[in-house]
Amino acid sequence: MNTSEKPALLGLSKKEEKVLSSLQDGVDTPLSLARATGVSRTAIYAILGNLKKRGLAHTRIVGGKKYWSLAPEREIEEVVYEAKRALLKIPEGREEVYGLSDSTVIIHRGQDSIRKVFGELLFVHKNERFYGLVGDSAAANWNKMFSLQETNRFNRALKRNNIIAETITQDGLLERQARELGVSWAKDFEGRTTRVNVIDGEYFAHGAQIFIFKQSIYLMALGEDLVIEIRNSEIQKMLLTFFKFMQDNSRVIDANALLRSIIAEIEDKK
Repeated sequence: MNTSEKPALLGLSKKEEKVLSSLQDGVDTPLSLARATGVSRTAIYAILGNLKKRGLAHTRIVGGKKYWSLAPEREIEEVVYEAKRALLKIPEGREEVYGLSDSTVIIHRGQDSIRKVFGELLFVHKNERFYGLVGDSAAANWNKMFSLQETNRFNRALKRNNIIAETITQDGLLERQARELGVSWAKDFEGRTTRVNVIDGEYFAHGAQIFIFKQSIYLMALGEDLVIEIRNSEIQKMLLTFFKFMQDNSRVIDANALLRSIIAEIEDKK
C-alpha cells in the first residue's frame, strides 16, 4: 500500500498522515514531529491527542519527558477491524485475526455467534465433502448447545445441500447417540456420512471437535462457546494428512446400516 492510500483507509487528514508516518519512522516528540512534518506545534499536540484517542498512538514518560510512538500492532489491528466491523455489519461475538493476509482466522464466541456460523456453513459449503472428528464429550457439548430439533434440522439441511461427511468417531458413539436421542435423530443422521472410522475412547479425552472443508477449518470447543475458523491451505493439508493417517489405522464401519438396524430395533419395541 502506498502512503497516499493510508489517509483514505484510516480516515486521516493529510496532516495526521504526516504525523503518523513520522511516528512510524521513530520521531517521538512534538518538537521533532513539527520539524519533520512542517506542521505547527499547536496542531501537532491536537493531532497527537486525536491519534491517541483513536488507538493509533501511545505515550510514555521517560525522565519526566513525554515521548510518542505508534500504538502496538495488535491495538492498531483492532482499530482497523472495528472500522471493518461497522462497515460490514459484522456481529458481536466474531473476531477476525490477521485478516489482511491471504490467510484468515475468525474467532466466533458465544452461542449466538456460533449458531450463526453453523447456519452460514450450510450454504457456504453446499455440494462439498467435509471431514469430521468427534467423541462422546464433544457430542455432549453439542447436545447442550443445540436442541434435538435444531440438530435434526441441521442434519437434514446437510443432506439437502449435498454436504457429505467422512467422520472419525469414538467407538460406540453412534449407538449411544441413537439410543439417547431417539429414532428422529438416527433417521436424520442416517445418510449423512459416506465413510465412518471408529477409534478408541482414549483418543477423545477432550471436548473438542473439528470440521475440515475445502477452504475452511472449524475447530470447535462448544463447551466453552468457542469456534475458531481457519482459512489456510497449508494447515488444511497438514490436518488432512493426520486425518488420513487415522483413517488408515482405524476400523471402518457401515454407519448407515448400523443406524438403520438401531432404528428397526427401537421401532420393533414400540
